[in-house]
Amino acid sequence: MKLTKSLRIKLTFAALCGSVLFIIGFAISSPVKSYFLLNEINSLERNTLNNITTRAENYALREEERRLTSQNEAVSDLLSTEFRLISEDVAMLRDTFVSFLENPDRTKLRELPNALYEDVKSKTPYVHYSQRLLKNGLTPELVKEIKSVSNIADYIPFFDDYYKCLFFGAEAGYSVAMYVMEHDYDLVPVSKEPNRLTYDPVTRIWYQEGKSFDGTGFTDVYKAKSGDMAVSCISPYYANGTFQGVMGVDCNPQWIYELVKSIAVEEGDLYFILSSKGEILFVNFDSDAIKVTLGDDIRNSEEKSLANIAEKMVGQDRGFDTVTIGGKDYFIAYSPITNVNWSFASLVPVEKVYAPANEIKEHLLKIKEDYYSNLKSSIVLIVLSTSVLVLLLLFFIFRRIIRLSDSVVNPIIQLTRDVNEFASGNLDKRVKLESHDEIQNIAESFNSLAQNLQDNIRALSEVSEQKKRLDAEVNVVNEILMNYLPDNFSIAEKKGFDLFAKEYPSKSSGGDFYDFYLLDDDHLVVSIGDVSGRGVPSALFMMTSKAVIKSFCNMNSERDLENILYKVNNRLHEHNSEQMYVALFIGIIELSSGRMSYVNAGHYAPYVYRAESSSGSFLIDGSIDSIMALNPNVSFHTFETIINPGDLLYMYTDGITSEISRNGEKFGEDRLAASVLKAREDNLSSKEIVESSYHAAVNFIGRDEFSDDIALLCLQRKK
Repeated sequence: MKLTKSLRIKLTFAALCGSVLFIIGFAISSPVKSYFLLNEINSLERNTLNNITTRAENYALREEERRLTSQNEAVSDLLSTEFRLISEDVAMLRDTFVSFLENPDRTKLRELPNALYEDVKSKTPYVHYSQRLLKNGLTPELVKEIKSVSNIADYIPFFDDYYKCLFFGAEAGYSVAMYVMEHDYDLVPVSKEPNRLTYDPVTRIWYQEGKSFDGTGFTDVYKAKSGDMAVSCISPYYANGTFQGVMGVDCNPQWIYELVKSIAVEEGDLYFILSSKGEILFVNFDSDAIKVTLGDDIRNSEEKSLANIAEKMVGQDRGFDTVTIGGKDYFIAYSPITNVNWSFASLVPVEKVYAPANEIKEHLLKIKEDYYSNLKSSIVLIVLSTSVLVLLLLFFIFRRIIRLSDSVVNPIIQLTRDVNEFASGNLDKRVKLESHDEIQNIAESFNSLAQNLQDNIRALSEVSEQKKRLDAEVNVVNEILMNYLPDNFSIAEKKGFDLFAKEYPSKSSGGDFYDFYLLDDDHLVVSIGDVSGRGVPSALFMMTSKAVIKSFCNMNSERDLENILYKVNNRLHEHNSEQMYVALFIGIIELSSGRMSYVNAGHYAPYVYRAESSSGSFLIDGSIDSIMALNPNVSFHTFETIINPGDLLYMYTDGITSEISRNGEKFGEDRLAASVLKAREDNLSSKEIVESSYHAAVNFIGRDEFSDDIALLCLQRKK
């Protein structure tokens, strides 16, 4: 059947109208469909971004709480230890002073400069009479008492490197003291008018507080007679059960500030110290709300969050919280400082903690904006090209348009589904498309972003775990070294020996150690050693070795070093599965004669200075024995020497001699011996010799950080 021309025209017109309507409908529906699809993808991306940012913020907060709390506890423990050591110094001085007071007939009578009548300069021990004492009268018994206790002047100078003032105030009205002023020629405060005529110890704040103490204790920060701010450690003293007065030492508060500052592990850390009265004693940043407030209790501050934290700190609580200061939010960690009832707080701005998370968020937002820009461009291009083709090809392109629409929409739906799964927590999910167009490029960009994010999270986790292990190992090593290295250097002083030793730990702690102790009143053991390896295993093996050596020395009444080290070596070898070893030099000194028997088990020979020849050499007699702990039943050989009056024994580990300068030269034994010899010729003390030889090595290598631990011990026999 043939169609008429009119009918063909109508059919053609109808087809054209249908095509035009289809094109119009398609032109309208495609953007609308794309619009809603883009909104759905945008919602999924926004939820994903929020989840990632929230996890990053939570992780940053946990890490900062751990870091800030750990640092805060370390500082509090260090300050507590320092104050405990000060208390021990005060107790020792007090007991020595009381022994003179109770036994005037057993001590020589001594006269010190009297600041009431003479000009007394810095670092000079002196006595002072108050006007009350002169009014009551100087009895012969009181004069004898003052001359007897003046012998404390022999002990005071040992502490002038640590304290600004050491003082003894008697209830009777006299004082025995020594000031350390800025210059050696400065007069002490009670030598100046009108102080020399008005000063009476019983009127001072520290005296009134000290009378109520059961033992040693600390004052709050106050203004001393010298005009400086001070913290005093004080203690009452009694003679034959009767209260006689109060004594103590002044500590410069700046010392506390510098001590805290020296161990701050993050640049820009904020911290302050709070007294038991709610006063801010020290602060290291400027703020209208956080500043030194001597006399003011910040528990009454208008900053309510700060006042609440201060209440907890005064109550000796410890914790981690948030606080608002001057309109700015901070995270704060606080912990008590024992012995003085103070509290230490560390702060970090909240914005600083969340800065990395915000950077991640901004980076993801930029990627998201680029992603949508590319997606929108792709959709617009597809819609326009499809419309043009439909107009040109009409019915032929009709089915092609449907197919093209599906080729665009289906990958986007698949992309949306995969992105949603990734946002739900499956970080291993990747988009797999083979569309060979911009959508595939978008999918590949998303895959690259996901992989980078997963790699960054994994790398961040590995770094965090490594840092935790390193922090734990360093803390353990520091605890071992602090607890097992002796510091009672005066044990042989009564026998005419000047002893000092010091450990200079490196960043990667090892197993160097020194030790000294009395076997009885006339025999002193000195030793120095080096354990193989680094870190916690070496520190623990060092601690074990040191304890075993000391135990066998104390059990061997014959002091036979060959037998002692034979047993020590077998004991260390029994459970030495890690094949660690100890290089050791040990000597037993008869203090009355200076005779020393010693064994060198694979260690560097010590340096000995002989006063008779004014020269020194390394102590090498015969062959050096084997190192310890590797093999059982090893024999050791004992040698003897005599440390005569004026002689010096200097022991060291290889950390100081093996360090290499920037020029590639080792500091070496010869330079070490030269530095010790010069220090001895300058008549320096053992402490000064140790410090000067260490600084000689520092100056030679051009830095104060060593790759290995250094242990140094110096013993001099006085003439």
